[in-house]
Amino acid sequence: MLTECRSLPGKNYTGTLSEMQMRKHMIYDDKVNLLFCDLPKVGSTFLKQVLHILYGHRHENDPFSIKGNDAHTIPFKTFQKIPYDQALVILMRSTKFMFVRHPYTRMLSGYVDKIFTNNYIFWEKTGKIILKHHRPNASTKSKECGHDSTFPEFIKHVISSETSGNFRDPHWYPMYDACRPCNIQYDVIGKIESFKEDLEKFLKSQHLDEIVDISKMNKGNENEAISLTVDRAYDVVLQRPKCISLPQALERAWKVLQIRGVLSQLADFPYDMMKKNPNIKKSSFLDVIVKEIERFPLTKSDKELSRKQAIVKAFESVPSRDLERFNSIFHPDFSIFGYKKITGTKHNKFSNWEPFKLKL
Repeated sequence: MLTECRSLPGKNYTGTLSEMQMRKHMIYDDKVNLLFCDLPKVGSTFLKQVLHILYGHRHENDPFSIKGNDAHTIPFKTFQKIPYDQALVILMRSTKFMFVRHPYTRMLSGYVDKIFTNNYIFWEKTGKIILKHHRPNASTKSKECGHDSTFPEFIKHVISSETSGNFRDPHWYPMYDACRPCNIQYDVIGKIESFKEDLEKFLKSQHLDEIVDISKMNKGNENEAISLTVDRAYDVVLQRPKCISLPQALERAWKVLQIRGVLSQLADFPYDMMKKNPNIKKSSFLDVIVKEIERFPLTKSDKELSRKQAIVKAFESVPSRDLERFNSIFHPDFSIFGYKKITGTKHNKFSNWEPFKLKL
């Protein structure tokens, strides 16, 4: 990694975020001498759930005793409000760790979680900007709601924000820029691609594995994904009734769960049920999801394949010129962390699956 760092010229080596912006990402605790560089869309929610327990904010050993949303609202100590010399002392005495993720999967995760799903806060914050600058003939509804920007339009927005410096967002700006691995000597850098194994090894190496139990991580994350995704569908209809109907919101939720590998691509959205019961209760819709999960059970490799196919489907829609520009901007992330600039290949099993195509 450090060899790759030395090969990166100029700003690619140091990053362009201001020191104050970078300080926000540095989470530390004096008692256990751990310093974590927090990167959104890189297992951030679960890692914060773990840290709340390690830092003594909660006394249970199950990370899921802390709700996902609460993990971001319970305050941590960061470098934001401490002087430089104190931050330097903490850096020297702490075990420093971070997790990284393939830039393509991180980017798709950002789009799915903040734009494609029913996240009206980001529709307002980012969706409207995307449609204003990257869809010349956007409809009045699209401009007012910001709800329907496509993945290619999203990639154009990321390229524009990173090259201009305007509208940058920590959910998708480069990982190296926030954590500066070429300047800060991290003790451990884990990867989302081997998340559970890497986290288990790290906790064991620090003699923290008995304090927090991550054995239910995969199942717990899936349960949280189902709950959050469906909750958002019902919430967005209350908050933005002119932008989306309940059946439309639930169709998006269904697609999101397929993209995340929770629901099989073979599980068809219940369009007929929606026609008969467009105001279906949340509990009833959750029952439908559970039944489909039982009807089309997925192995670990099945889930990984679903997620990989979603990446292939997403990036095949991006114009080659934009993909080249994206790869150039995120080259340090690819280079430093050892990721290849390939999306994978299409699998015949998924040839008819359209994860981003909405019928309603």
